[in-house]
Amino acid sequence: MIFIIKITINDEIYPKQLRKINNPPKQLYLQGNIKLLNENIISIIGSRSCSENGKILAEKFASELANQGLIIASGMAKGIDTIAHEATMIQNGKTIAVLGNGFNNIFPEENKKLYEKIIESGGLVVSEYEPNTKPNSNLFLERNRIVSGISIGILVVEAAYRSGTSVTAKLAKRQNRKVFVLPHEIGNMHGVGTNNLIKKGATLVTSTKEIIEEFEFLTYKNVKKVNKIKKEPKDEEYKKIYKLIEKGFKNTNEIYKNSNKTIKEINYILFMLEVDGFITKVPGGYVCV
Repeated sequence: MIFIIKITINDEIYPKQLRKINNPPKQLYLQGNIKLLNENIISIIGSRSCSENGKILAEKFASELANQGLIIASGMAKGIDTIAHEATMIQNGKTIAVLGNGFNNIFPEENKKLYEKIIESGGLVVSEYEPNTKPNSNLFLERNRIVSGISIGILVVEAAYRSGTSVTAKLAKRQNRKVFVLPHEIGNMHGVGTNNLIKKGATLVTSTKEIIEEFEFLTYKNVKKVNKIKKEPKDEEYKKIYKLIEKGFKNTNEIYKNSNKTIKEINYILFMLEVDGFITKVPGGYVCV
C-alpha cells in the first residue's frame, strides 16, 4: 500500500524553491521519496503530441541530466513528460511527477503504471489537490506553476504556438527560474513555441553541459555510458509484429507465417512501425531500432 503524506507550507520539508513563488500551494499531497523535494531539480517539459525527434531529444537530455545527479521533474502527461520520466528511471535516476488531479484519479489512465513505477523506483509524485479530485484543464494550468516552482530551471523540448508548455515557461520566467530551450527548424509546428521563447530571451542550448554550466553550484561530470530506453509500440497489434521482428523474423513472408495477419495488413503495420521509428529497413527485411 502506498501512503499519502500531506504537508503544509509551514512544514520544514515543504520545498524551499516552491515557497519563494508568488502563489505557492498551501498544502501538498505526496507519495514516494519526499526527500527529493529539496534536491536540485530540473523540469523537462514539452508537447503531448510530440514528434519522433522530440522523443529522442527528451530521452537524451533526461538521461544525461539524470546522470549528472539532477532530479528530473515533469507533469506525467503523454509525450515529452512520459519520456522524461522513463528515461530518468532507465538511468537509475530519480524523477518527480506533478499531477493536475488527485491520487485517486490518475490521468491519463494509461500512465497509471508509470505513476506506480515512479514511486517504486524511489521517485516522488506530488499533487496540491485532495485525493478524489478529478482532472480538468484548469487544474493542469495551475499544476504548471509547481512544475517550474520546485525546480532550479526548466528545459523546454517542444512547444506549439499556444500550449501549456509555453505557459509553464512564462511562469518559470516570472519565478526567476532559468529557462532552457532546444531550437527547432523554422516552420516546424512542434518548434514554433520554442523558437518564440528564444526570441523572448530564453537560453538556447544544444547540450547538457551548457545547462550545467549555467549554475555556479553544479559541476559537469564526464559520463561515459548512457542507457537507452527500450521503445515498444503501444498498439497491441503493432506490438505483436514488432515482437516477431525482435525475435528475428525479418521479412514479410516470415512474419506472415508466424502471425494471423494478411500480407496487406502486415505491409501496412510495417510501414507505420517504420514511420514511427520503431523499426528500420535493412537488406533482407526489418530490424528493431
